Amino acid sequence: MTARAEFLAHLDVLTEAGSPPTCWTLPMPDRGLWTSESTAEQRVAARLCWGCPALGACREYGTTTDPREVAGVLGGLTETQRRSGA
Repeated sequence: MTARAEFLAHLDVLTEAGSPPTCWTLPMPDRGLWTSESTAEQRVAARLCWGCPALGACREYGTTTDPREVAGVLGGLTETQRRSGA
């Protein structure tokens, strides 16, 4: 199973348990904050991540996956932060 598939399976388990990730609970178009090219919007998304039950798994996925393959905010880190190794 790929890292992406494992991560998505983890999110599915959380959702089925009644604790969906924050980014999945917002209505569209607000979910676009996580993949926006705007650094200001990415900072808003990163703040919304705090307290999410998937924060740890999401951050691990975001920091261990090539940033050229995954855009946007993951685990409370903006794309710039993930690229810099923050």
